[in-house]
Amino acid sequence: MSVPAQPSPFARSSGPNVGLILGIVGIAVLGIASFGVIFILAGAIGNAGLVAGSGVMALFPLAFVVWAVLAIDRWEPEPRIAMWFAALWGGIAAVLLTLWLNEAVLQPLVVPWLGSQEEFEFYATVIQAPFTEELWKAIPVAIMFLFFRKAFDGPVDGIVFGALSAAGFAFTENILYFGTSISESGDGSFIFFLRGIMSPLTHAIFTAVGVGLALGFAARLRSRWWILLAFPAGHLVSALLHALWNSSSFWVPGGTLGFFVYYLLVQVPLCLLAAALVWLLLRQERKITRVRLHDYGRAGWFSHEEVERLSSGDGRARLMDWARSRGLRRPMQQYIQTATRLANHRQHALVGRDRARHVAGETSLLAKLTHLRRSMATVAIGQPVPVQQGMPVAAQAGARVQRFGDLDPAWPQRR
Repeated sequence: MSVPAQPSPFARSSGPNVGLILGIVGIAVLGIASFGVIFILAGAIGNAGLVAGSGVMALFPLAFVVWAVLAIDRWEPEPRIAMWFAALWGGIAAVLLTLWLNEAVLQPLVVPWLGSQEEFEFYATVIQAPFTEELWKAIPVAIMFLFFRKAFDGPVDGIVFGALSAAGFAFTENILYFGTSISESGDGSFIFFLRGIMSPLTHAIFTAVGVGLALGFAARLRSRWWILLAFPAGHLVSALLHALWNSSSFWVPGGTLGFFVYYLLVQVPLCLLAAALVWLLLRQERKITRVRLHDYGRAGWFSHEEVERLSSGDGRARLMDWARSRGLRRPMQQYIQTATRLANHRQHALVGRDRARHVAGETSLLAKLTHLRRSMATVAIGQPVPVQQGMPVAAQAGARVQRFGDLDPAWPQRR
């Protein structure tokens, strides 16, 4: 049965989305700046065709990192425009700013004090590169922390934006490494194995575990002034991890074999620790979602079964299966994301963050949830679900959940 569409009383304001506009402008500027990066790569490698071929090779480790980041970001997805900005900043702006800081500022100040080529190589590899690269890769995380607190609300968000910025930087750096290796030796297989297969996550781990985590934890606090402590502390951790990786050629004995032993004994455990940390943080996010949604459940906004479905991976998958079978995939995605935002919003208010805007934000999110639930119910049962006059909104929401389950037996229930 066809049901006429009903206008939503909770539609978004017609005013401009400032974050979207700034994101588009930022990406456009970075797109223009990318020509500078291409020019630099072509000059360093010496062959435009080799730059293109190396770019194709660099896509493989980039794709793996992006896949891992999207898997981490699945519970509470970040705005795609912000994710694109972070990745492009890392691959373009961070590269250009690193080259400028190294060659125009640091090297003229430091190189005259170095006594040999070996000292310069140690300085450039172990001190300069970690400091400057991690500084500029961290900028998108700082921007999100300072100006987009609604989208940046915890350590997982810091990991996501830090890893994407680092992935973009590594992509450009890999083009340079692959291209110069092929140009000089005619074979880039070893460097591709080393950077593309063995260590595609190194840059991402450096930035995510350092600045990403530090600013992510600081985002849970009330004041933005915490960045004055969190940013330098996080940058120090990122730079030290980066320096540990870069310094291996100076202190690990045994040549190539010694490096592989170092990789297995040091870098692999660090990667596993980072993965375990991400798993614990994601588990904490799910726990917060469940606890806070049960708060709303006790007030009549959700049934117990609905909270259980919304706060577990299996439950969300079951809801999405139900929605796809009825052509409701997009509304269900919005419903799940809005419920997650609502839970985080309440958590922020309870710990003292965004308290002044809590009531307005909560009202908006609850209104959106109510509209999405009614719209999906209307499609599922084949007739409009009216608003019951004279009944409190919270009670209406609870009644709709129960009626939805009664009228559609296929509605996912807890097992």
